[in-house]
Amino acid sequence: MKKIIIIGAGEVGSFLATKLSGEQHDVTLIEENVHKVEELNSTLDALVIQGNGGSPSSLIQGGAEEADLIIAVTDNENVNMLSCYLAKNMGTKKSFARVQDNSMKNELEELKIDQIIDPSDSACDEIEKLLSRAGIYDIHEFGDGKLLSIGGVISGSSPLLNNKLSNIHEFGGRENWLVTAFVRDNESSLANGDTELAENDHVKLIVKNGDIQTALSLLGIEEKKELRKVIIIGASRAAELLAQRLHKKYDVVVIDDNEKDCNRIAENNSHVIVVCNDPEVPNNLIDIGVDDESAIVALSKDDSKNIVCSLVGKALGATEIITRVNKIDYLELLKDSSIQATISTRISAANSILKDVRSSQVTSALTFEDTDIEALEIIISDKCEILDKSISDLELPNNCLIAGVTRRENTFIPSGSWKFGAKDKLVVFTHPESIEEVQELFC
Repeated sequence: MKKIIIIGAGEVGSFLATKLSGEQHDVTLIEENVHKVEELNSTLDALVIQGNGGSPSSLIQGGAEEADLIIAVTDNENVNMLSCYLAKNMGTKKSFARVQDNSMKNELEELKIDQIIDPSDSACDEIEKLLSRAGIYDIHEFGDGKLLSIGGVISGSSPLLNNKLSNIHEFGGRENWLVTAFVRDNESSLANGDTELAENDHVKLIVKNGDIQTALSLLGIEEKKELRKVIIIGASRAAELLAQRLHKKYDVVVIDDNEKDCNRIAENNSHVIVVCNDPEVPNNLIDIGVDDESAIVALSKDDSKNIVCSLVGKALGATEIITRVNKIDYLELLKDSSIQATISTRISAANSILKDVRSSQVTSALTFEDTDIEALEIIISDKCEILDKSISDLELPNNCLIAGVTRRENTFIPSGSWKFGAKDKLVVFTHPESIEEVQELFC
């Protein structure tokens, strides 16, 4: 258990406080807004303090002298940086700050910030990967990119349908791919040999880096036309960052009805087409050429606008739809809609932080948008008790699946006879309630 201080109860701060307190960490949340404090005090199993995170008295009240970690994620970068600086001087061991100003990112040592959180930048990383692999709704790397976790929806043409997974041997069988988890009727489960998948199940697959097409074939995703154009909804900072990354590979159009924001992007990015118009009006999207060689990436700050524009883009024939959504209520509603690829600043921020909350042997910890299952990448130490034991010899915790191993430069999807060696990197999928047991076994 770690003592963690979180500054700011916005979408990111509230999500982290709920997740980490649910794992029995000692969490203190500091928030200025009185109404948010009252609401969280009634729903959150954590100490919620009304105050300014940049105030020494608030930090002392929150226990900064003995905290393991401070996570400052308010919308005010100055407060975030000051909170970390003060807390580290008081004795807090490690600090994370949400900072978007690039000039400030070069001053980390002086500001006593151990790691920057920039959810917009992280979201752009994920969007780039999704655009290059149409039909997938999430993709994450393990083993320095040698293993991939692919998220997608089972279609009616998938070879995984209506048969036990242990009976399916297409594409090289278990040595080359593994179904790790699935979501059906809002219930998350780890997969095993007896699992039978159904159409529209949300599925996670592990494949080796060169086997993306295997994952697409297993999901039953048909090959689509190559993307030519990316239409970005909203003139937000994330939209501008993405446009700067994509313009050399795609025709990029940014559309928004905020004239000031549109002018800012147009002035700074001559290689990007910027249209000042309401993207929620179908004719405005038709005018900029939405078709089956286009992707819609909705990145405005308004969840409802992003959803409406994504649905309009889908109806107009866009081949790929990626939507930024932060409100949990909206995410629940979208699970059964045509919008599958969602980007969330909450998840991006959490994935930047979680590995530092876990054991020191955990090099990566991922949480997902559509399931509470978490994926950990763990390095086996040379003192671990499981060395030279096979998977079948272990009494694994409930709700735990060893999905992949990286050994030196090679990657494996292990069977029950696999024996563990020192410095193996394991990919383990598990439910939150088993994380502590998983760490005790492998770390």
